[in-house]
Amino acid sequence: MNGPIRTPRTRIVATVGPATEDAAMLQRLLESGVDVFRLNLSHGTVDAHRETMARIREIERGRDQSVAVLADLPGPKIRLAAGSHDTIEAGQTWRLVGEEPAEATADRWMAIPIAAVRESLTPGDRVLLDDGAIRLLVTRAGGDLVECRALGDGVLRPRMGVNLPDSDPGLDAVTPQDLEFARTMAEAGCDLIAVSFCRDGDDIRRLREALAVESGPVPALVAKIERPSALEHLADIVDASDAILVARGDLGVEMDLAAVPVVQKEIVEASIRGGKPVIVATQMLQSMIEAPAPTRAEATDVANAVIDGADALMLSGETAIGRHPVLSVETLRRIAGRTEAWLDGRTESADGTICDPVDPDHPWLSGLAGGIGGIVRTLGAAGVVAWTSSGDTARLVSRARLPVPLVMLTDDIRTVRMMRMLAGVVPVLLERDPGIGDPFIETADRTMRTLGLVEGGEPIVFLHGSGRRRARPTDVLGVFEAGSGSVTT
Repeated sequence: MNGPIRTPRTRIVATVGPATEDAAMLQRLLESGVDVFRLNLSHGTVDAHRETMARIREIERGRDQSVAVLADLPGPKIRLAAGSHDTIEAGQTWRLVGEEPAEATADRWMAIPIAAVRESLTPGDRVLLDDGAIRLLVTRAGGDLVECRALGDGVLRPRMGVNLPDSDPGLDAVTPQDLEFARTMAEAGCDLIAVSFCRDGDDIRRLREALAVESGPVPALVAKIERPSALEHLADIVDASDAILVARGDLGVEMDLAAVPVVQKEIVEASIRGGKPVIVATQMLQSMIEAPAPTRAEATDVANAVIDGADALMLSGETAIGRHPVLSVETLRRIAGRTEAWLDGRTESADGTICDPVDPDHPWLSGLAGGIGGIVRTLGAAGVVAWTSSGDTARLVSRARLPVPLVMLTDDIRTVRMMRMLAGVVPVLLERDPGIGDPFIETADRTMRTLGLVEGGEPIVFLHGSGRRRARPTDVLGVFEAGSGSVTT
Protein backbone atom coordinates (compact mmCIF):
# COMPACT_ATOMS: atom_id res chain seq x y z
CA MET A 1 0.00 0.00 0.00
CA ASN A 2 2.41 2.63 -1.23
CA GLY A 3 1.95 5.74 -3.30
CA PRO A 4 4.71 7.59 -5.13
CA ILE A 5 7.37 9.27 -3.04
CA ARG A 6 6.26 12.79 -2.33
CA THR A 7 8.00 15.89 -1.21
CA PRO A 8 7.91 17.78 1.07
CA ARG A 9 8.88 15.76 4.11
CA THR A 10 6.49 17.83 6.26
CA ARG A 11 3.16 16.05 6.67
CA ILE A 12 -0.21 17.58 5.80
CA VAL A 13 -3.35 17.17 7.93
CA ALA A 14 -6.59 18.21 6.20
CA THR A 15 -9.90 18.74 7.97
CA VAL A 16 -12.87 17.11 6.25
CA GLY A 17 -16.05 19.16 6.07
CA PRO A 18 -18.96 20.08 3.80
CA ALA A 19 -16.55 21.16 1.05
CA THR A 20 -14.63 17.88 0.99
CA GLU A 21 -16.64 15.01 2.45
CA ASP A 22 -17.72 13.40 -0.82
CA ALA A 23 -15.62 10.59 -2.27
CA ALA A 24 -14.41 12.49 -5.33
CA MET A 25 -13.03 15.40 -3.30
CA LEU A 26 -11.46 13.10 -0.71
CA GLN A 27 -9.62 11.31 -3.51
CA ARG A 28 -8.40 14.61 -4.98
CA LEU A 29 -7.10 15.68 -1.57
CA LEU A 30 -5.27 12.39 -1.15
CA GLU A 31 -3.74 12.76 -4.61
CA SER A 32 -2.63 16.31 -3.78
CA GLY A 33 -0.59 15.15 -0.80
CA VAL A 34 -2.76 14.74 2.31
CA ASP A 35 -1.27 12.33 4.86
CA VAL A 36 -3.91 12.59 7.60
CA PHE A 37 -7.63 13.34 7.36
CA ARG A 38 -9.07 15.12 10.42
CA LEU A 39 -12.69 14.55 11.42
CA ASN A 40 -13.86 17.42 13.65
CA LEU A 41 -16.40 15.88 16.03
CA SER A 42 -17.44 19.35 17.24
CA HIS A 43 -19.55 19.51 14.08
CA GLY A 44 -21.88 16.98 12.52
CA THR A 45 -22.92 13.64 13.95
CA VAL A 46 -20.72 10.73 14.94
CA ASP A 47 -22.61 8.52 12.47
CA ALA A 48 -21.81 10.94 9.64
CA HIS A 49 -18.14 10.88 10.64
CA ARG A 50 -18.16 7.08 10.61
CA GLU A 51 -19.55 7.18 7.08
CA THR A 52 -16.83 9.63 6.03
CA MET A 53 -14.17 7.36 7.49
CA ALA A 54 -15.61 4.41 5.59
CA ARG A 55 -15.32 6.42 2.36
CA ILE A 56 -11.70 7.27 3.20
CA ARG A 57 -10.86 3.61 3.75
CA GLU A 58 -12.52 2.62 0.49
CA ILE A 59 -10.46 5.24 -1.39
CA GLU A 60 -7.33 4.09 0.44
CA ARG A 61 -7.87 0.52 -0.73
CA GLY A 62 -8.65 1.60 -4.26
CA ARG A 63 -5.50 3.74 -4.57
CA ASP A 64 -3.28 1.27 -2.70
CA GLN A 65 -2.04 4.24 -0.66
CA SER A 66 -2.15 4.61 3.11
CA VAL A 67 -3.69 7.56 4.92
CA ALA A 68 -4.32 8.14 8.63
CA VAL A 69 -7.61 9.32 10.16
CA LEU A 70 -7.64 11.66 13.16
CA ALA A 71 -10.85 11.99 15.20
CA ASP A 72 -10.83 15.34 17.04
CA LEU A 73 -12.95 15.31 20.23
CA PRO A 74 -14.96 18.46 21.10
CA GLY A 75 -13.77 18.59 24.71
CA PRO A 76 -15.38 20.78 27.37
CA LYS A 77 -16.03 23.68 25.02
CA ILE A 78 -17.97 26.33 26.87
CA ARG A 79 -20.84 27.78 24.86
CA LEU A 80 -23.71 30.18 25.40
CA ALA A 81 -27.31 29.08 25.41
CA ALA A 82 -29.87 31.41 23.84
CA GLY A 83 -29.51 35.07 24.86
CA SER A 84 -32.20 37.60 25.78
CA HIS A 85 -30.77 40.35 23.57
CA ASP A 86 -29.25 40.26 20.11
CA THR A 87 -26.86 43.16 20.50
CA ILE A 88 -24.30 44.24 23.07
CA GLU A 89 -23.14 47.82 23.54
CA ALA A 90 -20.03 49.00 25.36
CA GLY A 91 -20.69 49.91 28.98
CA GLN A 92 -23.80 47.77 29.38
CA THR A 93 -24.19 45.48 32.41
CA TRP A 94 -24.94 41.86 31.67
CA ARG A 95 -25.89 39.08 34.06
CA LEU A 96 -24.60 35.52 33.58
CA VAL A 97 -27.23 32.90 34.40
CA GLY A 98 -27.53 29.15 34.20
CA GLU A 99 -30.69 29.06 32.14
CA GLU A 100 -33.25 31.37 30.62
CA PRO A 101 -35.31 33.12 33.35
CA ALA A 102 -38.77 31.60 33.81
CA GLU A 103 -40.37 35.06 33.75
CA ALA A 104 -39.70 38.04 31.55
CA THR A 105 -37.07 40.34 32.98
CA ALA A 106 -35.69 43.73 32.00
CA ASP A 107 -32.16 42.62 32.94
CA ARG A 108 -29.73 41.86 30.17
CA TRP A 109 -28.68 38.25 30.57
CA MET A 110 -26.86 35.47 28.78
CA ALA A 111 -26.95 31.81 29.77
CA ILE A 112 -23.85 29.73 30.48
CA PRO A 113 -25.33 26.36 31.54
CA ILE A 114 -22.20 24.99 33.26
CA ALA A 115 -22.33 25.99 36.94
CA ALA A 116 -18.59 25.45 37.46
CA VAL A 117 -17.88 28.15 34.89
CA ARG A 118 -19.96 30.78 36.66
CA GLU A 119 -18.62 29.75 40.06
CA SER A 120 -15.01 30.10 38.93
CA LEU A 121 -15.38 33.80 38.04
CA THR A 122 -14.22 36.61 40.31
CA PRO A 123 -14.27 40.40 39.85
CA GLY A 124 -11.67 41.50 37.33
CA ASP A 125 -11.84 38.28 35.27
CA ARG A 126 -12.38 38.54 31.53
CA VAL A 127 -15.12 36.63 29.70
CA LEU A 128 -14.47 36.45 25.96
CA LEU A 129 -17.09 35.47 23.41
CA ASP A 130 -16.72 34.47 19.76
CA ASP A 131 -12.92 34.03 19.90
CA GLY A 132 -12.49 37.36 21.67
CA ALA A 133 -14.65 39.45 19.32
CA ILE A 134 -16.88 40.30 22.30
CA ARG A 135 -15.20 41.14 25.62
CA LEU A 136 -16.81 41.31 29.06
CA LEU A 137 -15.27 42.14 32.45
CA VAL A 138 -16.67 40.59 35.64
CA THR A 139 -17.67 43.33 38.09
CA ARG A 140 -19.58 41.34 40.73
CA ALA A 141 -19.51 37.65 41.61
CA GLY A 142 -20.76 35.55 44.49
CA GLY A 143 -23.26 32.74 44.85
CA ASP A 144 -25.59 32.76 41.87
CA LEU A 145 -24.79 36.38 41.02
CA VAL A 146 -22.32 37.15 38.23
CA GLU A 147 -22.42 40.57 36.61
CA CYS A 148 -20.21 41.77 33.76
CA ARG A 149 -19.58 45.04 31.95
CA ALA A 150 -19.34 44.97 28.18
CA LEU A 151 -16.04 46.40 26.95
CA GLY A 152 -17.19 46.77 23.36
CA ASP A 153 -20.08 46.30 20.96
CA GLY A 154 -21.13 43.00 19.47
CA VAL A 155 -23.91 40.64 18.44
CA LEU A 156 -24.91 37.61 20.52
CA ARG A 157 -25.70 34.30 18.89
CA PRO A 158 -26.81 31.01 20.45
CA ARG A 159 -24.01 28.45 20.92
CA MET A 160 -21.34 31.16 20.77
CA GLY A 161 -18.01 30.00 22.21
CA VAL A 162 -16.79 31.30 25.58
CA ASN A 163 -13.16 31.64 26.70
CA LEU A 164 -12.01 32.37 30.25
CA PRO A 165 -8.38 33.56 30.13
CA ASP A 166 -8.29 34.51 33.84
CA SER A 167 -10.10 31.61 35.50
CA ASP A 168 -10.10 27.83 35.45
CA PRO A 169 -13.42 26.05 36.04
CA GLY A 170 -11.59 22.73 36.37
CA LEU A 171 -13.57 20.93 33.68
CA ASP A 172 -12.43 17.45 32.68
CA ALA A 173 -10.75 17.44 29.27
CA VAL A 174 -12.68 14.30 28.32
CA THR A 175 -16.39 14.68 28.91
CA PRO A 176 -18.80 11.70 29.03
CA GLN A 177 -19.81 12.58 25.46
CA ASP A 178 -16.14 12.67 24.41
CA LEU A 179 -15.57 9.22 25.88
CA GLU A 180 -18.52 7.85 23.94
CA PHE A 181 -17.25 9.51 20.75
CA ALA A 182 -13.76 8.12 21.36
CA ARG A 183 -15.06 4.59 21.85
CA THR A 184 -17.19 4.78 18.72
CA MET A 185 -14.40 6.13 16.52
CA ALA A 186 -11.85 3.67 17.93
CA GLU A 187 -14.22 0.82 17.15
CA ALA A 188 -14.63 2.23 13.63
CA GLY A 189 -10.84 2.03 13.18
CA CYS A 190 -9.56 5.60 13.44
CA ASP A 191 -5.79 5.89 13.87
CA LEU A 192 -5.55 8.92 16.15
CA ILE A 193 -7.81 10.66 18.65
CA ALA A 194 -7.18 14.32 19.55
CA VAL A 195 -8.00 15.38 23.12
CA SER A 196 -9.08 19.00 23.44
CA PHE A 197 -8.22 21.37 26.30
CA CYS A 198 -5.71 19.05 28.01
CA ARG A 199 -4.65 20.31 31.44
CA ASP A 200 -1.98 17.72 32.24
CA GLY A 201 -0.81 14.25 31.31
CA ASP A 202 -3.46 12.58 33.46
CA ASP A 203 -6.17 13.70 31.04
CA ILE A 204 -4.46 11.58 28.38
CA ARG A 205 -3.73 8.68 30.73
CA ARG A 206 -7.37 8.46 31.88
CA LEU A 207 -8.65 8.26 28.31
CA ARG A 208 -6.03 5.65 27.40
CA GLU A 209 -7.05 3.52 30.39
CA ALA A 210 -10.74 3.87 29.51
CA LEU A 211 -10.15 2.78 25.91
CA ALA A 212 -7.81 -0.05 26.92
CA VAL A 213 -10.68 -1.98 28.49
CA GLU A 214 -12.38 -2.17 25.09
CA SER A 215 -11.54 -4.82 22.54
CA GLY A 216 -9.16 -3.84 19.79
CA PRO A 217 -6.10 -1.58 19.67
CA VAL A 218 -6.15 1.86 21.29
CA PRO A 219 -5.65 4.68 18.75
CA ALA A 220 -2.73 7.04 19.25
CA LEU A 221 -3.71 9.95 21.51
CA VAL A 222 -2.94 13.52 20.41
CA ALA A 223 -2.87 16.21 23.11
CA LYS A 224 -4.13 19.60 21.96
CA ILE A 225 -2.39 22.48 23.74
CA GLU A 226 -5.07 25.18 23.91
CA ARG A 227 -4.84 26.84 27.32
CA PRO A 228 -1.99 28.60 29.14
CA SER A 229 -2.45 26.23 32.10
CA ALA A 230 -1.38 23.32 29.87
CA LEU A 231 1.99 24.99 29.36
CA GLU A 232 2.72 24.57 33.07
CA HIS A 233 2.44 20.78 32.60
CA LEU A 234 3.86 20.57 29.07
CA ALA A 235 6.56 17.99 29.83
CA ASP A 236 4.01 15.72 31.53
CA ILE A 237 1.58 16.07 28.60
CA VAL A 238 4.31 15.23 26.07
CA ASP A 239 5.29 12.19 28.14
CA ALA A 240 1.72 10.89 28.34
CA SER A 241 0.76 11.53 24.70
CA ASP A 242 1.58 9.93 21.37
CA ALA A 243 1.59 13.27 19.55
CA ILE A 244 1.06 16.99 20.25
CA LEU A 245 -1.08 19.57 18.46
CA VAL A 246 -0.36 23.30 18.83
CA ALA A 247 -3.91 24.72 18.77
CA ARG A 248 -3.13 28.35 18.15
CA GLY A 249 -6.76 29.43 17.90
CA ASP A 250 -7.71 29.09 21.55
CA LEU A 251 -4.16 29.87 22.67
CA GLY A 252 -4.42 33.19 20.87
CA VAL A 253 -7.62 34.02 22.73
CA GLU A 254 -6.68 32.83 26.20
CA MET A 255 -3.21 34.37 26.36
CA ASP A 256 -1.40 37.47 25.16
CA LEU A 257 -1.38 37.19 21.38
CA ALA A 258 2.19 38.49 21.33
CA ALA A 259 3.31 35.37 23.21
CA VAL A 260 1.79 32.82 20.81
CA PRO A 261 4.70 32.70 18.29
CA VAL A 262 7.22 32.01 21.05
CA VAL A 263 4.91 29.50 22.75
CA GLN A 264 4.55 27.67 19.43
CA LYS A 265 8.33 27.29 19.24
CA GLU A 266 8.50 26.09 22.86
CA ILE A 267 5.82 23.44 22.31
CA VAL A 268 7.43 22.18 19.09
CA GLU A 269 10.83 22.03 20.78
CA ALA A 270 9.44 20.17 23.80
CA SER A 271 7.68 17.67 21.50
CA ILE A 272 10.82 16.97 19.47
CA ARG A 273 12.87 16.66 22.65
CA GLY A 274 10.30 14.22 24.02
CA GLY A 275 10.32 12.16 20.83
CA LYS A 276 6.69 12.87 19.88
CA PRO A 277 5.43 14.12 16.51
CA VAL A 278 3.94 17.62 16.62
CA ILE A 279 1.28 19.32 14.49
CA VAL A 280 0.97 23.11 14.10
CA ALA A 281 -2.61 24.17 13.44
CA THR A 282 -5.02 27.09 12.99
CA GLN A 283 -5.18 29.69 10.23
CA MET A 284 -2.17 28.37 8.33
CA LEU A 285 -3.68 29.57 5.04
CA GLN A 286 -6.85 31.18 6.40
CA SER A 287 -7.34 33.63 3.52
CA MET A 288 -7.58 30.68 1.10
CA ILE A 289 -11.01 29.88 2.49
CA GLU A 290 -12.08 32.50 -0.05
CA ALA A 291 -9.00 33.56 -2.03
CA PRO A 292 -7.02 31.39 -4.49
CA ALA A 293 -3.70 32.44 -2.95
CA PRO A 294 -2.46 33.01 0.62
CA THR A 295 -1.14 36.26 1.99
CA ARG A 296 2.61 36.79 2.26
CA ALA A 297 2.28 36.64 6.02
CA GLU A 298 0.57 33.24 5.84
CA ALA A 299 3.27 31.87 3.55
CA THR A 300 5.87 33.06 6.04
CA ASP A 301 3.91 31.51 8.92
CA VAL A 302 3.92 28.12 7.16
CA ALA A 303 7.65 28.38 6.48
CA ASN A 304 8.41 29.29 10.09
CA ALA A 305 6.48 26.27 11.36
CA VAL A 306 8.61 24.05 9.11
CA ILE A 307 11.78 25.77 10.33
CA ASP A 308 10.63 25.26 13.93
CA GLY A 309 10.64 21.51 13.24
CA ALA A 310 6.92 20.67 13.04
CA ASP A 311 6.20 17.17 11.74
CA ALA A 312 2.86 18.21 10.29
CA LEU A 313 0.83 21.29 9.38
CA MET A 314 -2.95 21.28 9.64
CA LEU A 315 -5.57 22.92 7.46
CA SER A 316 -8.94 23.59 9.11
CA GLY A 317 -11.51 25.81 7.40
CA GLU A 318 -9.35 25.89 4.28
CA THR A 319 -10.33 22.31 3.43
CA ALA A 320 -13.49 21.90 5.54
CA ILE A 321 -15.53 24.80 4.15
CA GLY A 322 -13.15 26.63 1.82
CA ARG A 323 -13.59 27.37 -1.87
CA HIS A 324 -10.13 26.04 -2.80
CA PRO A 325 -9.41 22.91 -0.71
CA VAL A 326 -7.15 21.13 -3.20
CA LEU A 327 -5.27 24.31 -4.08
CA SER A 328 -4.77 24.96 -0.35
CA VAL A 329 -3.10 21.56 0.08
CA GLU A 330 -0.93 22.06 -2.99
CA THR A 331 0.09 25.54 -1.79
CA LEU A 332 0.98 24.22 1.64
CA ARG A 333 3.14 21.49 0.09
CA ARG A 334 4.87 23.97 -2.19
CA ILE A 335 5.78 26.36 0.62
CA ALA A 336 6.95 23.52 2.87
CA GLY A 337 9.02 22.02 0.05
CA ARG A 338 10.79 25.28 -0.72
CA THR A 339 11.50 25.83 2.96
CA GLU A 340 12.92 22.32 3.38
CA ALA A 341 15.17 22.85 0.35
CA TRP A 342 16.58 25.93 2.07
CA LEU A 343 17.02 24.02 5.34
CA ASP A 344 18.84 21.20 3.57
CA GLY A 345 21.56 23.64 2.60
CA ARG A 346 22.22 24.56 6.19
CA THR A 347 23.97 22.62 8.96
CA GLU A 348 22.02 22.76 12.20
CA SER A 349 24.72 20.91 14.13
CA ALA A 350 27.92 18.98 13.52
CA ASP A 351 26.10 15.91 12.21
CA GLY A 352 23.21 17.73 10.56
CA THR A 353 20.56 16.79 13.13
CA ILE A 354 18.35 19.20 15.04
CA CYS A 355 17.68 16.87 17.97
CA ASP A 356 19.61 14.04 19.57
CA PRO A 357 17.18 11.08 19.39
CA VAL A 358 17.40 9.93 22.99
CA ASP A 359 14.50 7.91 24.39
CA PRO A 360 14.93 6.45 27.90
CA ASP A 361 12.57 3.60 27.00
CA HIS A 362 14.75 2.60 24.02
CA PRO A 363 18.36 3.50 24.90
CA TRP A 364 19.92 0.92 22.57
CA LEU A 365 17.83 1.99 19.60
CA SER A 366 18.38 5.67 20.48
CA GLY A 367 22.13 5.19 20.30
CA LEU A 368 21.91 3.63 16.84
CA ALA A 369 19.51 6.29 15.59
CA GLY A 370 21.78 8.99 16.93
CA GLY A 371 24.64 7.84 14.71
CA ILE A 372 22.70 7.96 11.48
CA GLY A 373 22.95 11.71 10.93
CA GLY A 374 26.73 11.73 10.90
CA ILE A 375 26.91 8.75 8.53
CA VAL A 376 24.39 10.30 6.12
CA ARG A 377 26.33 13.57 6.01
CA THR A 378 29.78 12.00 5.76
CA LEU A 379 28.94 9.52 3.00
CA GLY A 380 26.35 11.60 1.20
CA ALA A 381 23.90 8.73 1.62
CA ALA A 382 20.80 8.76 -0.59
CA GLY A 383 18.50 7.51 2.14
CA VAL A 384 17.89 5.48 5.28
CA VAL A 385 15.98 2.19 5.40
CA ALA A 386 14.84 0.18 8.42
CA TRP A 387 12.33 -2.40 9.56
CA THR A 388 9.87 -1.35 12.27
CA SER A 389 7.00 -3.26 13.82
CA SER A 390 5.73 -0.65 16.26
CA GLY A 391 7.00 2.53 14.59
CA ASP A 392 9.50 3.34 17.37
CA THR A 393 12.47 3.13 15.00
CA ALA A 394 10.75 5.49 12.57
CA ARG A 395 9.87 7.92 15.37
CA LEU A 396 13.43 8.11 16.66
CA VAL A 397 15.11 8.41 13.27
CA SER A 398 12.58 11.03 12.18
CA ARG A 399 13.58 13.28 15.07
CA ALA A 400 16.91 14.04 13.40
CA ARG A 401 15.07 15.77 10.50
CA LEU A 402 17.58 14.45 7.97
CA PRO A 403 17.55 15.75 4.36
CA VAL A 404 17.05 12.25 2.87
CA PRO A 405 14.08 9.87 2.65
CA LEU A 406 13.61 7.61 5.68
CA VAL A 407 12.11 4.42 4.24
CA MET A 408 10.46 2.35 6.95
CA LEU A 409 9.36 -1.20 6.17
CA THR A 410 6.61 -2.93 8.14
CA ASP A 411 3.94 -5.60 7.76
CA ASP A 412 1.39 -3.73 9.94
CA ILE A 413 -1.07 -1.36 8.21
CA ARG A 414 -1.74 0.53 11.46
CA THR A 415 1.96 1.23 11.80
CA VAL A 416 2.04 2.45 8.19
CA ARG A 417 -0.78 4.89 8.88
CA MET A 418 0.79 6.14 12.09
CA MET A 419 4.06 6.81 10.28
CA ARG A 420 2.16 9.24 8.05
CA MET A 421 2.52 11.62 11.00
CA LEU A 422 6.33 11.54 11.04
CA ALA A 423 8.36 14.09 9.12
CA GLY A 424 10.47 12.62 6.32
CA VAL A 425 9.29 9.03 6.78
CA VAL A 426 8.26 6.99 3.73
CA PRO A 427 6.22 4.05 5.09
CA VAL A 428 6.17 0.88 3.02
CA LEU A 429 3.81 -2.01 3.70
CA LEU A 430 5.22 -5.51 3.04
CA GLU A 431 3.38 -8.78 3.19
CA ARG A 432 5.86 -10.18 5.69
CA ASP A 433 9.06 -9.48 7.58
CA PRO A 434 11.96 -10.11 5.14
CA GLY A 435 14.07 -11.45 8.00
CA ILE A 436 17.58 -10.48 9.04
CA GLY A 437 20.93 -10.27 7.29
CA ASP A 438 21.01 -10.68 3.51
CA PRO A 439 17.22 -11.12 3.04
CA PHE A 440 16.66 -7.74 4.68
CA ILE A 441 19.36 -6.01 2.61
CA GLU A 442 17.97 -7.49 -0.61
CA THR A 443 14.45 -6.36 0.23
CA ALA A 444 15.66 -2.89 1.29
CA ASP A 445 17.73 -2.50 -1.89
CA ARG A 446 14.88 -3.60 -4.14
CA THR A 447 12.40 -1.33 -2.37
CA MET A 448 14.62 1.76 -2.61
CA ARG A 449 15.15 1.21 -6.34
CA THR A 450 11.46 0.42 -6.97
CA LEU A 451 10.48 3.68 -5.28
CA GLY A 452 12.84 5.55 -7.55
CA LEU A 453 15.02 6.84 -4.70
CA VAL A 454 18.25 5.36 -6.07
CA GLU A 455 19.59 4.10 -9.39
CA GLY A 456 22.64 2.13 -8.31
CA GLY A 457 25.88 2.63 -6.45
CA GLU A 458 24.57 5.19 -3.95
CA PRO A 459 25.24 4.50 -0.27
CA ILE A 460 22.19 3.59 1.81
CA VAL A 461 22.19 3.55 5.61
CA PHE A 462 20.21 0.72 7.17
CA LEU A 463 18.98 -0.41 10.58
CA HIS A 464 17.81 -3.93 11.32
CA GLY A 465 18.15 -6.79 13.78
CA SER A 466 20.86 -9.40 14.06
CA GLY A 467 18.57 -11.85 15.80
CA ARG A 468 21.04 -12.27 18.65
CA ARG A 469 19.07 -10.46 21.35
CA ARG A 470 15.30 -10.51 21.60
CA ALA A 471 15.45 -7.66 24.10
CA ARG A 472 17.15 -5.56 21.39
CA PRO A 473 15.36 -6.45 18.13
CA THR A 474 17.13 -3.62 16.27
CA ASP A 475 20.86 -3.79 16.94
CA VAL A 476 22.71 -3.44 13.62
CA LEU A 477 23.63 -0.20 11.87
CA GLY A 478 25.36 -0.36 8.50
CA VAL A 479 25.66 0.84 4.93
CA PHE A 480 25.12 -0.87 1.59
CA GLU A 481 25.55 0.31 -1.98
CA ALA A 482 22.34 0.32 -3.97
CA GLY A 483 22.30 -2.42 -6.57
CA SER A 484 25.63 -3.93 -5.57
CA GLY A 485 24.88 -6.02 -2.52
CA SER A 486 28.04 -4.63 -0.91
CA VAL A 487 27.43 -4.21 2.82
CA THR A 488 29.39 -2.58 5.63
CA THR A 489 28.28 -2.94 9.27
